[in-house]
Amino acid sequence: MLLRTKVGYAIGDLGLSIAYFAVGFFFLFYLTDVIGLSASAAGTVVLIGKLWDGVNDPIIGVMSDRTRSRHGRKRVYLLYGAIPFAISFALLWWVPLDVSQTVAFVLAALAILFFATAYSLVAVPYMAMVPIMTVDYDERTQVIGFRAMFSSFGTITGGGIALLVSQEDGVESALRGISIGFGVFCAVAIFVAAAAIKGIEAQHDADIAKVPFRRYVALAREPNVSTLLWFKLLGAVATGVLTATLPFFAEHVVGSTGIASISLAVYTITAAALVPLTNRLTHRIDKRRLLLIANILAAVLLLILGLLVNTDSTVLFLIGSALLGASMSAYLLIPGSLVPDLVDFYEYERGERHESVFFGLWMTIHQIGLGIAGFVLGVFLQVFGYDGSADVQTESGVLGVRLAFGVIPGIFLVIAALVLLRYGITRGRFEEARRALEIKAPPTRHHPAQTDGRRPQPDA
Repeated sequence: MLLRTKVGYAIGDLGLSIAYFAVGFFFLFYLTDVIGLSASAAGTVVLIGKLWDGVNDPIIGVMSDRTRSRHGRKRVYLLYGAIPFAISFALLWWVPLDVSQTVAFVLAALAILFFATAYSLVAVPYMAMVPIMTVDYDERTQVIGFRAMFSSFGTITGGGIALLVSQEDGVESALRGISIGFGVFCAVAIFVAAAAIKGIEAQHDADIAKVPFRRYVALAREPNVSTLLWFKLLGAVATGVLTATLPFFAEHVVGSTGIASISLAVYTITAAALVPLTNRLTHRIDKRRLLLIANILAAVLLLILGLLVNTDSTVLFLIGSALLGASMSAYLLIPGSLVPDLVDFYEYERGERHESVFFGLWMTIHQIGLGIAGFVLGVFLQVFGYDGSADVQTESGVLGVRLAFGVIPGIFLVIAALVLLRYGITRGRFEEARRALEIKAPPTRHHPAQTDGRRPQPDA
């Protein structure tokens, strides 16, 4: 596959990640400390959005697999979903301040429902393109690596700028202005990805067999599928709590959202920079064991940062952020590379190919995990007496923030990695499945990115 195809496709993740991480890092804090909702009410808003994701992700996955369009089964959703996605992101930050808590709650819930729908409409088909773009085990990991690096830039841009804006006096006006600019940029990134993958799906329209809808439910109970979904659920709770807690940790423990923004940049740049190294390590070390080692290290680092950092620990916080980024590089790369293999393996084992359905299930569980994370965090902070309207938090409230940041994510990361050890699609089993599929497939199947009949060229 050409390098420009990989990079162009990966740019789409920049647009998705800007929106995703701006919401993940800042939306709960925005609802409590800007809009004025209670922590539990804000957590409920997040949960509502994620539960709806749990419904719409598999539906969009089925729709995508069954779509027939001259633009491609998946690419058509990128072309027509980019603008609604941009609008839905901007509207999140336009909840009025001069209304009652009940009205604010309803408006915030409606906004998150719109965003969740539009995001899924683009993200599910986008992610499901990977198994179509290439059939090579390592090349798929490389494509995910490119996406991970652009995702890291999106983390810095979306999450970092949101954190910086939070220290301005007119935070609501600043957010509204930035949200429009971000929305436009996100739409452009999705259009770039759609242009990069033009024509790739043409040779695969006949690959998808229509099966009864009940079969999609049964797929989630398959041993390897259920293991991967449990892993994703636990990991999503971990990362969801971590990202949503960062603004609280920055404000009430570090004492500076500016330093928190720098630490976020240090974390993501380190993680992205080490993705190529992690990719090479996956050639030598089983992905499951590599992720377990990395997640245990991340849990230890989070515990140290959560309990020891204070307003006088800027250097410790930044060093810890860099080390945390290094350890989380594996989590940035490995999970996303597992699902494309699942698609091919079940085509080999069951004779059914469900790209978007598997990615829809993957995103469904991810969003449910994030919803659980937001709800648990909101209730957890409420139990410790956190009050978003208070100028100074109580010692109990600050302790709740420390524990939410330093303990909860680490526990879930380790449990998730332990669950993944049960995943049975290793490199050997996948390559056996690919060889069997190669024998059955027509010649064009070997090079899905090539559509003009010429021999595929090596990467630049």
